Amino acid sequence: MSWDTIMDFPRRFVDFLAPEKLHQINVSFVVDNLEKQMGGTATNIAFAASQIKKILISHPEFISGSDSKQMPKRVRHDTSIYILGGLGKDGKDHLRFFKKNKIDTRGIVVDKNIFSANGSVITDIKDNQIWGFYYGACERGKDVEFTKFVRKDNLMIISANHPRAFLAAQKYAVKNKVDYLYDAGMSLTWITDKDLKQGVMNATYLIGNDYEIAMIIKRIKMTEKELVKKGVNVITTLGEKGVKFEGNPKSQILNPKQILNSKLQKEISLYIPAVKVHKVVDPTGAGDGFRGGFMVALALGYDMIDCLKVGNVVASFAIEKYGTVNYKMSKGEFEKRLRLISS
Repeated sequence: MSWDTIMDFPRRFVDFLAPEKLHQINVSFVVDNLEKQMGGTATNIAFAASQIKKILISHPEFISGSDSKQMPKRVRHDTSIYILGGLGKDGKDHLRFFKKNKIDTRGIVVDKNIFSANGSVITDIKDNQIWGFYYGACERGKDVEFTKFVRKDNLMIISANHPRAFLAAQKYAVKNKVDYLYDAGMSLTWITDKDLKQGVMNATYLIGNDYEIAMIIKRIKMTEKELVKKGVNVITTLGEKGVKFEGNPKSQILNPKQILNSKLQKEISLYIPAVKVHKVVDPTGAGDGFRGGFMVALALGYDMIDCLKVGNVVASFAIEKYGTVNYKMSKGEFEKRLRLISS
């Protein structure tokens, strides 16, 4: 949970970088737009989840193509969304925001002495980004009482956080065999190879953009196919190109037709295109939007193809607004965008 300072650079970063001088870089990017917004991976993902939850619970036919009485038995009718992490003395706005969006805050540790985390990002016209981040109260995430809030039938996401908080969540999930989505991309600058491999190999789902997945594979010295054989399902977000899924059929939520078609396969490979929008305003929250949408659909029991589609649709709303939690999804527009990538 953090505050985000979002800036737009009207040109390309690469035009102002000299490759032969990167060892002594000194560059100032003058921006033409600045916004301060509530954010952080926990805030962004939980908000996306709360938005899509309302639509999927009240309109399951958008996914299933049938009315609620004909829904498969495996599909649940509700799920709870809650945050486990650290928040600082300036976190009152966050807590009010969570309450408004029906996000459970009982697992949040509030530190009254230090400020909440703060991230600053500059985005160029090609959607390349440069981040700076202050952890602040995020470190208190290590003090979360996981035993009070996480059961074995829960689905966790372990995403960008203070190293101690990140590893505390990872340790708990691994020790207690909790299913989790492992989002280690923004932790690659500090996490050791040993901890990274432990997090990946015990994950139910590994998620990241194509660069992050490539770096993770390189560091743990395993291929995507080898991970799938070990039961780790790999989700690669591809920005405007959509999302790719590589997984083991035995560990997936698949509809009957998919199960029939995958009996002779050792792995399945899926590709879901992105939703084309009229104008990309700010790509900052797209990844977290995808994660929130994907996780709620998965927790509710929908099949993998539909979970990936829902994630892409939520991401399409996120990129149309400045900030990461300022978008709203109407049921009509959600259905329209879902049909665009289902046709």
